[in-house]
Amino acid sequence: METSQATTPVHDIGHEELDPHIYDDNGDPHRTALEDRDADGKVSRSTIVAIFFLSFTVHPGLSFTLLTIFPILGRIGLDLQGSPLNVNWMVSGWTVGGSVAFAIAGQLSDYFGRRYIILSGQGLLIVGHIVGSTAQSVNQCIAGMVILGLGTGTIFVVYPSIAELLPNRYRSIGVGFTDFCLLPFSTFGPLISLTLAQRASWRWVFILGAITGVIAFVGTAIFYTPPSRPLRDRTRRQLLRELDYPGIFFYTAGLTLFLLGLGWAGITQPWKSAAVLVPLILGFVIFALAFVWDFGGYAKRPNFPYHIMSKVREYTVLLILIFVVGLVYISMTDLIPANISNVYTSDATKAGFYNIPAGFGGSIGGAILGTFAYRIRYIHIQLVVAIAIQTVFTALLALSTPDRLALAIVCQFFANMPFAWLTTCCYLTASIHVPQRNIGLALGLLGTFRFLGGAIGTTIFTTILQNKATPAILSRVTDAMLPLGYPSEQVPELISYLSGTAPLGNLTDTSVDVIDAARKAIQWGWSDAYKIVWLSTIPFGVIAFVGALFVRDPSPYLTNHVSVTLEKERLDLKKTQIMAAETQHVEKIEK
Repeated sequence: METSQATTPVHDIGHEELDPHIYDDNGDPHRTALEDRDADGKVSRSTIVAIFFLSFTVHPGLSFTLLTIFPILGRIGLDLQGSPLNVNWMVSGWTVGGSVAFAIAGQLSDYFGRRYIILSGQGLLIVGHIVGSTAQSVNQCIAGMVILGLGTGTIFVVYPSIAELLPNRYRSIGVGFTDFCLLPFSTFGPLISLTLAQRASWRWVFILGAITGVIAFVGTAIFYTPPSRPLRDRTRRQLLRELDYPGIFFYTAGLTLFLLGLGWAGITQPWKSAAVLVPLILGFVIFALAFVWDFGGYAKRPNFPYHIMSKVREYTVLLILIFVVGLVYISMTDLIPANISNVYTSDATKAGFYNIPAGFGGSIGGAILGTFAYRIRYIHIQLVVAIAIQTVFTALLALSTPDRLALAIVCQFFANMPFAWLTTCCYLTASIHVPQRNIGLALGLLGTFRFLGGAIGTTIFTTILQNKATPAILSRVTDAMLPLGYPSEQVPELISYLSGTAPLGNLTDTSVDVIDAARKAIQWGWSDAYKIVWLSTIPFGVIAFVGALFVRDPSPYLTNHVSVTLEKERLDLKKTQIMAAETQHVEKIEK
């Protein structure tokens, strides 16, 4: 097979001979969209089913990782080792794995076909969930989460896969459907995982992840049959020789070191320690070398092609937007449940219910506003409005004090609502502006920057919270104890006792009045600390808002043009036979 392919004339990179099932835009997706605007725009049953299973993959990738495992990390640590020590590395491992896999998988799918890249990602998800479900130590859970991160980053190739199978005008429906699939778990995920952990076992979260992973794998293997060789004039061996290995090394090593430094900072090592500064600085420098290398023209197939990165209004600005979106939203998936527990209730069941509006808002924005973005049109205006809503309502959370639960819930809903809407609009915009040959790479980089933003945001806001919480709580409790005549020198010990980090000891007075007053004061102290966190998101929102003003609107190109068709229509064998006969006829003419 490989030998016969080698006789095919090899064209220049960027002008390769594409599979007949791929509409060759010759590097100009805008012209192609307008020329092919009168296509019938029909979507086959096989395509719909394939998109369903591609979208279903978000369950093992996100529903049973980010949305359900993250809220019970502390409980996993307590069960396995009697303390939550080092459970934060489960988050870091997942984030590092996902960030590294995103861009590499997207680019490889452009060259080697998306089917086997996605199937390999789904396989990693199954393995990762099995490792997590059978873990006997936190280290094994960390290993499982690293594998799950790699799998999650890889399966996000589903975004270009879904986009290219649909007419341009319906692409937002396909991407928005993934958010519709997430809706139950983005809404009830923390409640589901907390209930499972309390009444059965946290291992069921991983078990359910493995089950959904198998369903997604089997469905994708049967129904998703895109071109297996997108670039017809090259063998896989030739493509392997053309890959940008130095760029992959710079990107992977730099990103991993940088994220590891962030993971250590302020948690296992002080910010000013060499253990934090060295990987942070070295990682940033090595990561920057990936751009220097690729922009210098040294790579045949660069990971960061200059012809894509130089499209500022069409693409590069989107990287900034989605970085900020990830920085705020992914941080809030961790901060909001903690905020509810620290400020409003320590009851896990109540906390799960209070978290429902925020989770529901996170997916409903994508499932409704994102899905119908093509109907609303003016995508650039939608981005501006969505970022404004996210920025304003996140900042308004600063007004949510322990006696304003309703305000907190409303603000959390609207602060989370734009996330999936923004993500869908960014993916839609990039898929319209970027040539078909590079769509996997372009959307993969969007995913990488979203993950990277989440990792950096989580570190920044967690550090602010840790630095502000201790003095704020001490001040509030001291003020509350003063009228009760409680010894001020014993306040720190009382706080430690009520926080569950120290035994009762020799405290002078632990009457009901003292305990109630101290607990309320601790809630107000946490509220003061969170207020600084919410306000600190404003500068990032302003940057994204300004950037959104310069995005080029893709609305004129939302036509009936379809970039890719399936090789095999499993639910319409007659159509598959006709397409195969047409392909053979074209190949004979070309020869």
